[in-house]
Amino acid sequence: MASVISFPRREVQVIGLISVAHFLSHFYLTSLVPLYASIASELGVSWTSLSWGITAYVVCTGVLQTPMGYLVDRIGGRWVLVFGLFFLAGGIGSIGFATEFWHLIGLMALAGLGNSVFHPDDRLGKAFSMHSFGGSSGMVVGPLVMALFIQLDVPWRTSVLVVGAIGIVLAFVLLAFGGIIDESGATKRKREPPPWRLLLTSRPILLLFLFYLFSSAANAGVVHFSVAALGTIYGLPIVAATLALTFYQGGSLALTLPGGLLADRTKHHHRLMVVCLAISAAMVALVGLNILPFWSVIVALALSGGARGLVTAARDVNVRHSAGSHSVGTVFAFVSTGFLFGGAVALPIYGLVLDHAPPETVFLISAVMTLGAIFATILHSRTKI
Repeated sequence: MASVISFPRREVQVIGLISVAHFLSHFYLTSLVPLYASIASELGVSWTSLSWGITAYVVCTGVLQTPMGYLVDRIGGRWVLVFGLFFLAGGIGSIGFATEFWHLIGLMALAGLGNSVFHPDDRLGKAFSMHSFGGSSGMVVGPLVMALFIQLDVPWRTSVLVVGAIGIVLAFVLLAFGGIIDESGATKRKREPPPWRLLLTSRPILLLFLFYLFSSAANAGVVHFSVAALGTIYGLPIVAATLALTFYQGGSLALTLPGGLLADRTKHHHRLMVVCLAISAAMVALVGLNILPFWSVIVALALSGGARGLVTAARDVNVRHSAGSHSVGTVFAFVSTGFLFGGAVALPIYGLVLDHAPPETVFLISAVMTLGAIFATILHSRTKI
């Protein structure tokens, strides 16, 4: 496999802009995590009901992501990216005005529409990891910003309005400087998107779809419900419980870029994924056994997140290989739909668990879902591309 040693200046600018947008797409969803309890309390809904609001975001993103991939392949990324960010920031920010549960559902769906435009272009290991690094950074910063607002006693509605406004401002920045995205696309002939029949019948692509589905289902439990679960298990305030999530996301962030370097230097991407996912599953299961002091939980979740971050680029390179001669952007959009639907299926399950089962069950379910991702990876490694 060719190794990417350096990028031209224009390429760096394009990846940088897309990474900023990817940062915001992850920032917005995870920034709501510390606010879930306040939102549920004020709107008078259970954890199960609240999970349907998150599911609306995920489903709209999933349904529209592949069509957006085709649209980007046809007209370029500038306007799609900019308007997507406007919808995303506007939808999340407007949650600050929600007074009924159906308002939350509608606004999360609108934000999901905006989020559907974010998918990587046709790039190799380090570029994939740079794009993923932007998203992982957003997942770390989002909960921290909201935890800070909570510590400062800022009302949750004000907090949401503030971060929404920031996204609108950055959307205007992308509008002003986003021309280089289309300019870059004009310098390189894009590959043709694959026909729908190939997406729906290719064994390697379908196995990647399955991998994304299980991986997402596993990650959703930790990202969206670990704060509530750990708060109940250890009797912690939201800000303290958010620390564990921060270390989980921070571990993923810390090893995403090294994972890109590793992906460019190894041919054994499947082995790397299996080993790291097994470590991640073991650490999360250990948390679910409720035998660790809280400081050890932080370490275990950091190791779990780090293991997941290390395989991000290897995962994306496997997508590129499976795309063959077709546009990797569209293939990536399709398999990423599995990631989004995995979350959509799992989120209500985790919500039910928090309402009706011991909170430790959240982590045990996450570990089992990771085993499903490992199984899909092994099958993919044995499939001829």
